[in-house]
Amino acid sequence: MTTKNTNLKSSLNQLEDTLELYMVEKAPFSIPSNIKELIVNFGPYLVILGIILRVPAVLAFLGLGALVSPFTAFMRPSYMVSYGINYVVSMLVFGVVLVLWALAVQPLFKRERKGWLYLFYASLVSLVSGVLGGNLIGTLFGTIIGWYILFQVKEYYK
Repeated sequence: MTTKNTNLKSSLNQLEDTLELYMVEKAPFSIPSNIKELIVNFGPYLVILGIILRVPAVLAFLGLGALVSPFTAFMRPSYMVSYGINYVVSMLVFGVVLVLWALAVQPLFKRERKGWLYLFYASLVSLVSGVLGGNLIGTLFGTIIGWYILFQVKEYYK
């Protein structure tokens, strides 16, 4: 059990180091310090805003799922199973990302590394979800932009 945890932790640390190399050290340009400071100062508020904007989406998804689920009986069995599995997985991922964001808020205000890590983990969960969901190009593009900003401000979190 501890071997798996150690392997996962070392893999995440290695990924973080690799991303730091490409998003900060080898990046063609760096975000100016005053802009980084603005991002760090307003970051927790943007995360809170993101949570507030997504909570109604969760409620809508739950309502939409309840509304649509009776009609799945009229669908082909393969589509019905696919719809159900995709729906449940997407809701779970959505929930995990929201929880990670919520956990990040307080440490981000304190400029703790833990808050930065929660945002990094949320981006990894979103990346895996987007790739598995078939949105490869959009997911990769959005993740790279998010990681660039996230790693540019990493130095502000201790």
